Amino acid sequence: MTPLLAKIRVLAVFLLLTHVGMGSPSSQAGEAQDLLAQAFSSYEQQQWTSAITPLERALALYPGYAEAHHLLGLILNNLEQPDKAIMELQRAVEAYPKFAQAYVDLGSLYQQQAQFPKAEQSFNLALKAYPKFAEARIALAAFFDQQQQAQQAIKAHQAVLELEPHRVDSLYGIAYWLAQEQKTDEAQRYVDQLVSLHPTYVNGWLMAGSLAQQSDHVDNAIQAYQHAVKLNNDLVSAYFNLGILYRQKEAFKEAAQAFLQVTKLDKNNAEAHANLGVVYAALSKIDQAEEEYQTALSLNDQLAEAHYNLGMLYEFHRDAPQKALKHYEEFLKLGGQDERIQTLLQRSKS
Repeated sequence: MTPLLAKIRVLAVFLLLTHVGMGSPSSQAGEAQDLLAQAFSSYEQQQWTSAITPLERALALYPGYAEAHHLLGLILNNLEQPDKAIMELQRAVEAYPKFAQAYVDLGSLYQQQAQFPKAEQSFNLALKAYPKFAEARIALAAFFDQQQQAQQAIKAHQAVLELEPHRVDSLYGIAYWLAQEQKTDEAQRYVDQLVSLHPTYVNGWLMAGSLAQQSDHVDNAIQAYQHAVKLNNDLVSAYFNLGILYRQKEAFKEAAQAFLQVTKLDKNNAEAHANLGVVYAALSKIDQAEEEYQTALSLNDQLAEAHYNLGMLYEFHRDAPQKALKHYEEFLKLGGQDERIQTLLQRSKS
């Protein structure tokens, strides 16, 4: 849940108490305000339990004190009492139906509890109360992201950008959903804005690389992934894609470096070892290629292409036809298609 960081707004209208036998309204209002301020001080220091007593006293003086219910709801949530927290936030918006922040926090709590229709309703009520409330627009966009509702997410993120044109998660969010819908050109426009405005945002470069790779813009993809790994050199996927792209360009030394980096970061990445074997074979490093194919198959013996490539290595570089046939047979069992190999295996059995 989003913490209450702003100064609590005192709703004077709710402090005009007229209950018989409770003293003068002005004195009660002042006392309730003081108690709320005391509770908020404890809240800021993350002293959750210390904040409860003054809030309960404030609510005893004035049961309809919306801000006190709101803060108590936040505290109860932090104390992992979500049902009680929801109840207090509901009381806050009942006391003050235009309490936009309370609706946002209530929506976030409903979302945490997988009560998704109520979460969406709460976010929309926040926007009804305060249409230009950025936090409510952001929360609704994040909600649609979580629900994987692409069209609603795009609209919600666009609404966020109306208020915050440079907001990184909304630029990324729109680009992501457009890419998922195969609207590559539209997605590219948002990604271009994203990496221009936020050049240190790694996910922006990863998406730029992915879009360029899908469009077969190899050099642009390489450039984007290089930006990504400069910002974070632990990105297995970026190094793997660089290896694929360099291999596609027949830049085998660079491909080997990229796949080797993958295996350093993820030694059990069977596909990286298999690809590294292919690259080493292209560089005529046959011993290293054999070792990488064997490592790949020790990690995952279902890799058809690794069986095929190891078979080729044994047939043409090791003069070991029986070993080659064994791997060719596994290749075909795993769904591989190659007429020459099928014929070779048939002849070996005749």
